[in-house]
Amino acid sequence: MRQPDRDCRTTVVMAPHVIALIARLNTGMRSIGMIRARSESASATRELRALKDTLTTRQKLLTTEPTRPMDEQSRDMMLRDIVCPFCSLCCDDLTARHNGRHLEVADNGCAQAARGFAIEGPGEGLHHAQISGTPCTPEEAISHAAILLGNAQQPLFGGLGTDVAGARALLRLADHCGATFDHMNSSAMLRNLLVVQDSGWMTTTLTEVRNRADVLLVFGAGIEQHMPRFYQRIFNGDESMFAEHPPARELVLIGNFTAAPPVDASIRTTLIPCSTTGLGDIAMGMRALLNGATLQAETIAGVSRERLQTCVERLQAARYGVVAWTAAELDFPHAELAVQAFCELARSLNATTRCSGLPLGGNNADHTFAQVATWQTGYPTRTSLAGARPEYDPVKYNGERMLRDNEADALLWVSAFDNRRTPPHTDIPTIVLGPPGMQPGRTFDVFLPVATPGLDHAGHVFRCDTVAILPLRGLRQAEHPAVSDTVNALLKRL
Repeated sequence: MRQPDRDCRTTVVMAPHVIALIARLNTGMRSIGMIRARSESASATRELRALKDTLTTRQKLLTTEPTRPMDEQSRDMMLRDIVCPFCSLCCDDLTARHNGRHLEVADNGCAQAARGFAIEGPGEGLHHAQISGTPCTPEEAISHAAILLGNAQQPLFGGLGTDVAGARALLRLADHCGATFDHMNSSAMLRNLLVVQDSGWMTTTLTEVRNRADVLLVFGAGIEQHMPRFYQRIFNGDESMFAEHPPARELVLIGNFTAAPPVDASIRTTLIPCSTTGLGDIAMGMRALLNGATLQAETIAGVSRERLQTCVERLQAARYGVVAWTAAELDFPHAELAVQAFCELARSLNATTRCSGLPLGGNNADHTFAQVATWQTGYPTRTSLAGARPEYDPVKYNGERMLRDNEADALLWVSAFDNRRTPPHTDIPTIVLGPPGMQPGRTFDVFLPVATPGLDHAGHVFRCDTVAILPLRGLRQAEHPAVSDTVNALLKRL
């Protein structure tokens, strides 16, 4: 069955099982109408509920069915409503141009998306399986990697940039090997996680911010760097799920800003310059003013007390205030105390109004791995599986420290989204699973090229607010296996 696509003026081939599901779905919808026409008896209600559950399951099958990769006949196609996996905002409205293996973002992208979608192009770097710099078959590379891991007493799994299926496979392998795992972004992740473990927090979601927030207080200037489309997608919206128009909005920016981000002219914007290291002091000062304390200092981190008082009054007058930050930007000692100050400010505001925190940032599927690791082991990162039960210690199992202090004797590094994220230099045997084009600057003991989720194969990733898991599509014919397939093959050799 071929169905015309008016936008791209080509054909979309629908698999037979999808056609059958659509036919059964239509039949089910007609059955619901018949049931509603009956009397409101208890049996009819039960029948309606059971049929709705069945239809929901079928709809999930339709929406999660992996998209068939484009073949060589599908050239110069416009692919729409694509989920971008290259930051944790996970924009799902991208349009890309597909020509053979080349992908190019045509609409609704950003610099990160443009680079990510062109991740496998001609150029230098590693493109084929290697053992100590010598080209080999993938099977030979997997066999040699299995020998290295089998001989290791304390292997370390690092990088860990992959989708849900890849993360699950890596945790199975880590459990088999007794390895320690630590995500490449764990230092930034722990600035938030330590606060959750110590005192908890009250946070919101991107959907709530888009539809309800009227005052957004942003600590730090890192959102545009880590999520270039955040303001456009979340705070500039001209539609609301709960009203005809979104609420009148105000944006307060505190940090090392050189200019205000591109927001609608209707959004009142206040910019307060401040050093990154002073953001925690600002938040604590605002909380003190909120609680009626008298501050002796005329300024805090270079910001006048009167200006901070004005910010506090605006947050108190808000119907739905949001305090946002990017943990990766807070790269200074004990930055988790600054995050805790942001969270305590939001918590205190809830005594008289509504306010929530919004931790932002993340890439290389760090939120995805943390979620999978938490439901598999109980801990998000920096955990050892060498004993009878998982052991979490954010200091002891810091991967960089373990390598520096010679506490690991083999390294498995995975980076499926970014060929620039290479493993740290170390003298221990190193196995790398990375996308083609990786330029390590040195020779790995084993290199295995892997496919990129969302480009070469279907998959799933978590958004930064961790309440939504986004389905990724395969947009082109994969030339290399997925991380999950490679890891499972390696596990079988062990």
